[in-house]
Amino acid sequence: MKSVRLALILLLVCVMPAAALAQNGTRTQESGKVEEVVVTATRIETPVKEIASSITVIGAAKIKSGRKSLVLDLLRRVPSLNVVRSGGAGKSASVFIRGANSEHTLVLLDGIEMNDPISVGRAFDFANLTTDNIERIEIIRGPQSTLYGSDAMGGVINIITKRGSGKPSYYLSGEVGSFKTSKQSAGVSAGYGSVNYSIGLSRFSTDGISSAGAEYGNIEKDGYRNKTVSARLGFEPSGYLDIDFILRYSDSESGIDNSAGTGGDDPNNIYKKRTLFLRASTGLVLLDGLWEQKLGLSYSDHDRRNNNGIDPAHPLSLVRSSFDSSLSKFDWQHDFYLNSSDTVTAGVEYEEERANYDYFSKSGWGPFSVNFKRRSARTAGYY
Repeated sequence: MKSVRLALILLLVCVMPAAALAQNGTRTQESGKVEEVVVTATRIETPVKEIASSITVIGAAKIKSGRKSLVLDLLRRVPSLNVVRSGGAGKSASVFIRGANSEHTLVLLDGIEMNDPISVGRAFDFANLTTDNIERIEIIRGPQSTLYGSDAMGGVINIITKRGSGKPSYYLSGEVGSFKTSKQSAGVSAGYGSVNYSIGLSRFSTDGISSAGAEYGNIEKDGYRNKTVSARLGFEPSGYLDIDFILRYSDSESGIDNSAGTGGDDPNNIYKKRTLFLRASTGLVLLDGLWEQKLGLSYSDHDRRNNNGIDPAHPLSLVRSSFDSSLSKFDWQHDFYLNSSDTVTAGVEYEEERANYDYFSKSGWGPFSVNFKRRSARTAGYY
């Protein structure tokens, strides 16, 4: 924790944010033409036409016209991506890039690593990631470990949230459908002077379907509830200085069925998950744009719980489990623009993972328990 506090002090004292990345994915050339740029492939703004990697960009227009509530439904249309979900809404969902393991896909949200440190292989579960307040999604297919480490052996999915601009704009929507499905969402965004902000709120619920086979008499529906809050606040006191604060919180609850062996419907088998993602980033552009610094501090927290009490249909089946993990990360990147063709990027990163879990079950074989006390791992690197 001392190292995390030191990083926070550096962040607040240095106050050196990156010049604002093109959140709308475009920039204007000297000729006046607008060209699409991406930031994931090289860690800096680069025109798509200059990227050698296989890349797909899902822009704001596609997100809006797609009318999808979940990011995983947008990713289903991306070439070389396979999206697998184990049941209906709220069930575990994984993304496989070019046949690589789902654990080899690094998922970023405005620079925050979303992968769960305590999951097997540090995979990310897309089940609860909604499209609220998202501006664009960049997908890089193929190994990206040189830039992002071993989590990116299959590729990178980078999610960029909306940056407010112009006069205040508001939206309020409601949807209803079969299986008692409903969604309510609201948001506001604006940008004036040196301040910009965007906030999105949503609530999704459905009675769902049974993941267990109906042909075996399983008719109990597995409901799902999700509440999400997403916010971005930015300050730009000058053309050389930019400060951003990111927040995203999700609280979900899903009914699940028993696994093989004791398979079938279970009305009180509940899976709950809460996630919190925070980031503060600062930076500074010096020497007439020749030297750009990006300094950031990120924090992610994952809290998963499974409660399956005894009921008349399962008098000998009881499960209580909790999995808690978090990741704190400090990163400092320097970009040196030597000329119009050559750029040197260098930086340092430091992260600390923490995790613990408790598991207790009771069955016809007797009680069983596991207690994994809190442990931590630290990693430092440079590039």
